[in-house]
Amino acid sequence: MARAVLSRIGWSLVIVLASTVLVFVILRVLPGDPVLARLGASTQVDHATLQHLREQAGLTGPLYQQYFTWLFHALGGNLGSSYFSQQPVTDLIVARLPVTLEVTAIAVLFTLIISIPLAVWAAARPNSPVNRIIGLATSVGMAVPVFIIGIVLILFFSLGLHALPARGYVAFSVDPAQNLTLMFLPALTLALVASPQLARFLRASMLDLWQADFVRTAEGKGAPNRVVVVRHILRNALVPFLTRLGVIVGYTLGGVVVVEYMFGLPGLGSLAIDSANKRDYAVLQGVVLVIVVLFILTTLVVDLVHRLVDPRLRKEAARG
Repeated sequence: MARAVLSRIGWSLVIVLASTVLVFVILRVLPGDPVLARLGASTQVDHATLQHLREQAGLTGPLYQQYFTWLFHALGGNLGSSYFSQQPVTDLIVARLPVTLEVTAIAVLFTLIISIPLAVWAAARPNSPVNRIIGLATSVGMAVPVFIIGIVLILFFSLGLHALPARGYVAFSVDPAQNLTLMFLPALTLALVASPQLARFLRASMLDLWQADFVRTAEGKGAPNRVVVVRHILRNALVPFLTRLGVIVGYTLGGVVVVEYMFGLPGLGSLAIDSANKRDYAVLQGVVLVIVVLFILTTLVVDLVHRLVDPRLRKEAARG
């Protein structure tokens, strides 16, 4: 078990390192100069001054040297400073991280509330039109982009019913009710994107378990259909469901970039888009690093919990 855990942690570190290399290289390959973007197109600056500003920003020298310099400082907790505001990147991320974590947590809660009942409802009627309708609905839901869902929700709840605000943010500590009201639409948008994937996976797992021996034994003993589905099928299907849930959390963290920008939430997503527009490499690298680390940590924790709750994995680890 310990060997499997150490191996999983090792691969997680490799993925984080590979992600930093990929992001670093892509940002340098993209057209645009952060120093010129900071000065403005109309500013007349001589070549020597531009070179000096690039040296201050750490944009000179070979690419590999720039990367290892940044990585060395990042391992020490120093992600550099913004090219525009000159504020430490760590401070900018810490100020915005709670917004992203809050909307992600609410979205995951909404995802569970939507996906689990849908999957149970479909699995309880495996040969009924309900099962086929839910299967079709989840397939359609997986094909719809997140920004389309967000626009539809704004048109319906904000412009049509005038029930919920479309944009804005108030901290939970300032006004909890207003905070949750403003978080409802962005969290629901993310949940409607993630729910079809989770519901489809859980539905398929539960339908496969209908042929299991323990299910037939429960049916043979005269257990009601509701008891068979909830106590036997759903309970066993939730074990692999944990792994999928970890992937969904990471998927939600990725979708939060677009959603925060749409709904005016001052989180990491809005910070990433603003930094990309300004070619603020230092901030964008830091935001991507934090999101990747959060995703890897989430999947790692879920994988470890999966190994603890699944007796088959425990036995394999013991034999290994």
